[in-house]
Amino acid sequence: MHIFGMGNPLLDITATVDDAFLEKYGLPKNSAILAEAKHEPMYEEVINKYEIEYSAGGATQNTMRYCQWVVGKNLQLTTFIGAVGNDYFGKIMEQKAKDDGVNVHYQKVDDALTGTCAVLLNNNGKYRSLCAYLGACKKFDKHFLLSNSVFVEKAKLYYISGHMLPVCHESCMHVAQHSMDWGKDFFFNLAAPYVTQKCQKELEKLMPYVDFFFANLDEARAFATMKGYKTKEAKEIAKLIAKEPKQKYNNPRIPSQYKAGRVVVITQSENPVIIFKSDWSDVKEFPVPQLSEKELKDTNGAGDAFTGGFLAMYIYSKPLEKCIECAIYCATECVKQQGCTLPKTMTYKF
Repeated sequence: MHIFGMGNPLLDITATVDDAFLEKYGLPKNSAILAEAKHEPMYEEVINKYEIEYSAGGATQNTMRYCQWVVGKNLQLTTFIGAVGNDYFGKIMEQKAKDDGVNVHYQKVDDALTGTCAVLLNNNGKYRSLCAYLGACKKFDKHFLLSNSVFVEKAKLYYISGHMLPVCHESCMHVAQHSMDWGKDFFFNLAAPYVTQKCQKELEKLMPYVDFFFANLDEARAFATMKGYKTKEAKEIAKLIAKEPKQKYNNPRIPSQYKAGRVVVITQSENPVIIFKSDWSDVKEFPVPQLSEKELKDTNGAGDAFTGGFLAMYIYSKPLEKCIECAIYCATECVKQQGCTLPKTMTYKF
């Protein structure tokens, strides 16, 4: 049993900021964007002006960390690869990820700095704005992936977030093709609305390989707009995504029950999680715990924690309902923490 993840490893710089700061840099609340030239001064300002906290981050790496948290860091099930700078921040992040039980293998880049993500909290943590400076992440290349093919080959399933599409679409397609050729599941998280806006062609090529599709409501609606769906209703979007064209496994040895269609999961913040499978007739809904303002500290990383919990159950062949249950548990525990940090104790029973 093994999970392979590929993505952008980012050192999270978390701070609580006021509305004026967000307005100054044109950052909408509850958004996730890539840094532009106008954002470059922001990182230094946030470090100098606010109390900050550093943590290992990046969407896929966070998912691997939470997956390990559920199964126990001593039972190493996850491998993560991505590119970092050959610098102090890269070394810090590598150690933090390894301490959480993830088998990290970074491509060390000499001519770029380790990527960072400003995690800007607002309104007592209810809102969060993410602004990612990719730095060394953009230097990731397919040759590094191929040099670590042993981890790809031994994996049971694969997980990639949409953030990786603009960085190295070739690597995403290589993993997707391998998953299909060997009858292994390919998990994809849309991760941010900008992915559909900037990477439509790449996303269209990848979708036929996707067995499990994750998105929050804003991301799902952005996908629906890209595809020209005539609805903004989450249940209908889930059905349409599930029935998008899909490749069949090439491996004739794979049992027929594993050749079923696509599973789509859409999270809706405090509203029920929606799940639909292409051979189902109806959408299923799963309520989420309603937290008080005192309990809710930071929504950053909730979606990553969610998929981490889902993968932790799926790797043990648990039913989809159990996967969603654990996913909701992880997301709920995540938002009670400051930053995408792991709680001290894991109480979920499986």
